[in-house]
Amino acid sequence: MKTKPRWKTGAVAVGAMALAPTLLGQTLFQDTFDTNTSANWAVYQSSADTAVAFAYDYSADGIPAAPNSGGTTFGVKFTANMVAPAAVAGLNIVPIGQSFSGNYSVKFDLWMNINGPFPGGGAGATEFASMGVGLAGNGALLWSGAAPAGTAWFGASGEGGAAQDYRAYVGATLQPEGPAYFATGAATRDAANAYYTVTFPGGQTAPASQSAAFAQQTGGLGVGTIGFAWRAVEITRIDNIVTWSIDGLPIASLTGSSNGVSLEGNISVGYFDPFSSVSDNAALSFGLVDNVRVEVVPEPGTIALGVLGLAGLMAWGRRRA
Repeated sequence: MKTKPRWKTGAVAVGAMALAPTLLGQTLFQDTFDTNTSANWAVYQSSADTAVAFAYDYSADGIPAAPNSGGTTFGVKFTANMVAPAAVAGLNIVPIGQSFSGNYSVKFDLWMNINGPFPGGGAGATEFASMGVGLAGNGALLWSGAAPAGTAWFGASGEGGAAQDYRAYVGATLQPEGPAYFATGAATRDAANAYYTVTFPGGQTAPASQSAAFAQQTGGLGVGTIGFAWRAVEITRIDNIVTWSIDGLPIASLTGSSNGVSLEGNISVGYFDPFSSVSDNAALSFGLVDNVRVEVVPEPGTIALGVLGLAGLMAWGRRRA
């Protein structure tokens, strides 16, 4: 009986492993927030009526581990407009000393927590997560009232209480419906639009421990909303185009040429309230971000060559076995 030469099989495996980073995309930056990494991030706040907490254990709020956390329950917690009803407010964090160029993808897990009852939410319930790319240096404030020119950034409400629940900005300018969106030419910023309802069918409820502790956490969220669930957020820059998606659903697209966005620079995640209102229960109104990473997006030609290379290695292994 012919014995399979083990070293040749191993060569195929080693070759496949060598190609894997090219196919999957190299990780350029990552933070799981399992420890307090606040020293690595610049914090930008519109006022003292905002707060950020690193290495926050969100299991205390009845929230399960984020999908990419490996079972741990630590992330970054954001709050805004906690006590001052006369102002809008926002904040964001930016990794210090980072700058990204070429084709890359920013990914993270997002949870939006909202004060009830639902589907409408309680007083002051509508707040937004924010995320952006193309910031200069260690960044700047990104919220509905201010942002540096050319920065491409996006915002999503948790419970669909705004007429514009999904937003795309260039600097401080909210981009119009139509050219910035993949969906239809009208009404695509409203969570109730049919474009969102297949991916986000609604009905999410507050964690059981929240419902037990707070009588107002009753009912379920409406269609098209992202609250009370971990969402996979991604911003991808490929050549001249910056694309934003949640749970794989493309929402907005901005280009360097027609929209005037900055395609290279730093990244940001944050939270803002574009309304002059305060939640009727600040303990229930917050956003969570976990497992931020930036990955290289391989060039299409590189992917094709990698696939051919893997196929060739496997075929060689079979012939030599």
